[in-house]
Amino acid sequence: MSAYSEAGWLWDNWMWTGIVAVITIAMLLSAMTRPGKIYEFPFLAAAITFAFILPQLPGLATDRFLPAGGYAKAIAFSGLCLAMCQMGWWACRRPMRLLDWTFDERRLLIAAGVLSLMGASFYIQLSRLPRDVTVGTTISGLPVVYLFFSRMLTYGLALGLICLARRPSAWAWAIVLGGSLLYLDRIIITGKRGEAMEFLMLIALALWFHRGWAAPRFLMLTGLVAGTLLLGSTHDYRELTRSEGIPDVASLAQIDIVENFDQILERGGPEMHNAVLRIAATDRSRDFDYGAFHWNMLVYTFVPAQLVGQALKGALMIDMDQRYDREYDPLLGSTETGMADAFASFWYFGALKFFLIAFAMRAVYRAAMGGSTGAEIIYLLSVVPAMHTFSHFTQWIVSAWVQLAIFLLPALLYARQRWDEVLRDEISPAAPRDHQTSMQSGLSPPLQIH
Repeated sequence: MSAYSEAGWLWDNWMWTGIVAVITIAMLLSAMTRPGKIYEFPFLAAAITFAFILPQLPGLATDRFLPAGGYAKAIAFSGLCLAMCQMGWWACRRPMRLLDWTFDERRLLIAAGVLSLMGASFYIQLSRLPRDVTVGTTISGLPVVYLFFSRMLTYGLALGLICLARRPSAWAWAIVLGGSLLYLDRIIITGKRGEAMEFLMLIALALWFHRGWAAPRFLMLTGLVAGTLLLGSTHDYRELTRSEGIPDVASLAQIDIVENFDQILERGGPEMHNAVLRIAATDRSRDFDYGAFHWNMLVYTFVPAQLVGQALKGALMIDMDQRYDREYDPLLGSTETGMADAFASFWYFGALKFFLIAFAMRAVYRAAMGGSTGAEIIYLLSVVPAMHTFSHFTQWIVSAWVQLAIFLLPALLYARQRWDEVLRDEISPAAPRDHQTSMQSGLSPPLQIH
């Protein structure tokens, strides 16, 4: 390789790295202009890019063993996907009308309690399994079933937090404290980053929607920097919990956070390495799946082979002829990132996936800010899956919404008030004034209290 050609590809790599860094930082800083913007999807997309994607890039930018031009192509596409998040957010002008319902608080608390108890039962079964089966490894079989149904605990916690933030009560406190204890147990024992982020966002968003309390923006940025440093030590922490359970202070002190972060900067991370190889291979072969990936993931996730048989489940999937390089061997437990599957679906036009995700998230957020309790619940439970579309794959948010429809929709239908009940409560002279709600055109009122 000539000195000129080497300097050329290095220049291209660092140029695109700088562009993505500038887009990321600009989106982060734009959220500092007013309280509450830190809860909007563009800021959160930039936050996951800053903490998870950017630290992996310097080591890969100088990797001579990557396909020629592959790094520049992948990072340029990543910047395009991030920009699409901001554009999709700006493009949405109307709130979501779905789930524009009024809810009875007592029934909503009952639904939260039932979901929490059902989810907790599966979570306890999952926690009883050996740690080497559930911590720091890819689970399969029965643990997947337990994990799938334990998600109801999160839904119950979200409903409980909405009720608690609006009107504190003994039942709401019981649901929230019980769910929080199990959630914290999972975070501490398994070192799950996504669950930790989701737990914090559930609390923060419930307070924001109902109390108008926003975390200080400086504190949010400080936490983002601290989280970026800690992410590189997740593997070491999980290894400790696998061998010791809850690690003591002495064991935690042995984790060299700075050294682990330096290693990522120097060598690059496996996720973006996977993305570079996958995007480069797809660009050469032009074997696009045109969205079939999403259908196959839905079948894989929600069609149980134990009930319908492996043959029928396989028949439901669409064959995808996608070729990979021989050196493509993803590290166990690593992901390909959402950018890789977006590119594999529609080439550079795959960035529109992120536009659509941001558009949908803005519609939900607009409705939530307008007072729609249903939209508040959906946004609480969609924020972290939407962030995972960058770090994992774009199907994450789609599967999350399908699972919401399976488990949460029946609970919301149970808690929903009929319009005749709403109107009766509106005109009832016996009802205390603070137990009534005013109707707004196009938006649902707050929780109906009886």
